[in-house]
Amino acid sequence: MSAAHPIHWPPLAIVVTLAALTWWLNQLGGKLPTMVDTAGFTHDPDYYVVDFDVLVFDPHGQPRHRLRAAHMIHYMDDDTTVLEAPIYSAGLPDGDLEVQARRALLSADNRHVYFLDDVHARRTSAGARAPLSMRTEFLHVTPEARMLRTNRPVTLTQGPSRIDAHSLYLDGNAQTLTLGGGVRGVYETAR
Repeated sequence: MSAAHPIHWPPLAIVVTLAALTWWLNQLGGKLPTMVDTAGFTHDPDYYVVDFDVLVFDPHGQPRHRLRAAHMIHYMDDDTTVLEAPIYSAGLPDGDLEVQARRALLSADNRHVYFLDDVHARRTSAGARAPLSMRTEFLHVTPEARMLRTNRPVTLTQGPSRIDAHSLYLDGNAQTLTLGGGVRGVYETAR
């Protein structure tokens, strides 16, 4: 006769319970919803303004410059602002400047305006015989620094005079105009 080994039920009950708990947790894990971030930003406007018009004043309360547009559209995902039919104007000590285009982009910090597509600028001054006009496809305007620049072909006209160049940099504070790349033109003096 052989002796029977006694079965120890408490340890066996613990092992069976742990196995059942593991199986149950595994089943639950497979049924949990997958976490997907669907709250990401899309390139949809978060606000839209019709007849946008902003006037900026200097510290003495005098108008410094103005930016208007038929429509202003802001996109939250990349913090861009698109202006349709924008017009920038600035009163200068010796005249006025106005820039128009089909559209423009406004930087997130509102310090830079990038005019795009059929850009036309016009500078009038009290002592000039005719206004100075400029045409290009791109113009970067920094209003507070009083700078205009483009790295695209540009045409300047004043009366019958005409100058073509591949780039332009205008510093209003230093009152300098720099033209670059293939500069050519005809300058006619008053008779």
